[in-house]
Amino acid sequence: MMFRDIMLDECQWLIALKEQTRIPKALETFVPHSLQRLTCETRLYESGLFTVPTMPKQSPALTPEKRPPTLSDVAAEAGVSRSAVARVLLGTGGEHVRVSEQTRLKVKEVAGKLGYAPNRNAQQLRGLASKMLGVIVDTVNFRVMAERLFAIEEAAAARGYRILVGRVRSGEEQLNGYIADFIGRGVEAMFCLFDLEPGRDERVKKAFYRHFRKVIFHGRAAWRGGFSVQIDTASAIRAAVEHLVANGKKRPALSLWNEATDELMTVRRQAFTDAIAVHSLESSPGLIWDAASTSAIPDTQTMDRGVEALVVKEGADAILASNDIWAVRFIQTLKARGFRIPQDVSIVGYDDLDISRVVEPALSSVNPNHEAYANACMDLLLKVAHGEPMKAAEKNVIVTPSLFVRQSS
Repeated sequence: MMFRDIMLDECQWLIALKEQTRIPKALETFVPHSLQRLTCETRLYESGLFTVPTMPKQSPALTPEKRPPTLSDVAAEAGVSRSAVARVLLGTGGEHVRVSEQTRLKVKEVAGKLGYAPNRNAQQLRGLASKMLGVIVDTVNFRVMAERLFAIEEAAAARGYRILVGRVRSGEEQLNGYIADFIGRGVEAMFCLFDLEPGRDERVKKAFYRHFRKVIFHGRAAWRGGFSVQIDTASAIRAAVEHLVANGKKRPALSLWNEATDELMTVRRQAFTDAIAVHSLESSPGLIWDAASTSAIPDTQTMDRGVEALVVKEGADAILASNDIWAVRFIQTLKARGFRIPQDVSIVGYDDLDISRVVEPALSSVNPNHEAYANACMDLLLKVAHGEPMKAAEKNVIVTPSLFVRQSS
């Protein structure tokens, strides 16, 4: 039955009851305003299309066959104590309840057979940990964030936790809604997986700071004393420049997709400039090109501008692209103009997506090390969730990426 049909039935019953009995004024105001606005129900009554319904019968008590299985059901079926089942399925009891591996497997088997699922609301009422964490994502580069998110989910599962995920894009109402929903569901901590865009810190501080501070941030903590996990982007750029120089390149260039909307592009610019100086290479402002693109996926005109600016005008013999998508587009554009990869121009991407291994030639790329990132994220999340004391240096974890060298460089 549809929700509106249910409301219609209730309104019909109330209208009919009002016509046959004298209802106190106070009871009349109890009828929801939403029901009063359903004028079609009144017409149905006036037209005589229904009769006065009888009072609803009380629902029968759930029988063991109909109600959800409980810990006691699992314990009876497995032939073990309820505390042993709780230890296996809920993680309660601490070291006071010892369970053998054979018993653990038996309990898991029976729980699956009966279709047992923990009652999270009941757990919260008893003050038990929910074993759930929240992740809120806001990004223009969802390919990379999705891989990172999958890695976090695997790391959480390995620790006996589940992940609730919400994806937002700019809207404050949507962000606040997810935070409230996650709090209501009893998440122990949250991870804010947002791009480092201008205004990000103010936005998330406004949403989180007063309501929920057990949160860690991607890239940089949003407030003083906060928690974060970040990729050492600067070290990746230095490693790429060192690799190119070791392979005889004299004029490497850096391509940025939009420095004004992505703080990490500024980090790359500085790291690239420092690396060029370390290797005593010629420094030219023209070898750093900011596409100022409004899209994370470049179009043909943008790539033509990039090749003209870096290769044709500046004579670049290598390009460090913003990410793998831009790197592949550079390869396609350069090959279409008759340039050889890597003989004339080497290309290095960033993110090490699957496309880097299927493009011709295979693309050298920086791997952000999602597994290490996810483990660092989970370790920090659980410390925050459990309120463990931490030194300032422990609140911000840095993950080192790796350069995977392939045929493009």
